[in-house]
Amino acid sequence: MTRTGNLLDLRELALQPGASIEKVFQLEVAPVTLGGVPLDVVVGGVGVRVCAHRIAGGHLVGVRLEAMIYGPCARCLAEVALHVSADQEEFVPRRPEEWDEADISPFIEDSVVDVDGLAREALVLALPSKVLCDESCRGLCPTCGNLAGSEMCDCAPQTGDERWARLADLALDDGERA
Repeated sequence: MTRTGNLLDLRELALQPGASIEKVFQLEVAPVTLGGVPLDVVVGGVGVRVCAHRIAGGHLVGVRLEAMIYGPCARCLAEVALHVSADQEEFVPRRPEEWDEADISPFIEDSVVDVDGLAREALVLALPSKVLCDESCRGLCPTCGNLAGSEMCDCAPQTGDERWARLADLALDDGERA
């Protein structure tokens, strides 16, 4: 882990078992690429809240942030502003050598938390699979290129690919055999 950016050293906190502490970090998140489309990110509110709890065997580190995501709608390409709430927790073992490397977050090394990396991961995991202006968005008309179903689009509804039309004439049995 490169030791740059916003870091939280859990050893310096010297938390007693059962104790916790919350810190707020101000950070900028680089654009996120979703489905090959770059989306701008603006962290809102007070910033990124990081809460560290001292528990048996280590620490539980939680990251919470609110952000606005700006980018094009996946269907109609209209500009979208999407509010995203991200929340994630990671366990930081006191003895990481006893754990499988795959079970430990790549954003935590030697009890030092990379807040930038952990916040970005939480944000990416909170994103929807597609950024849409509206769930009912029909996208662009493949014939005229205008918004499908809008006043500017008077194209007839697509009936499907005519190359497959003969399949509708097929009479299939229902699977029952004598």
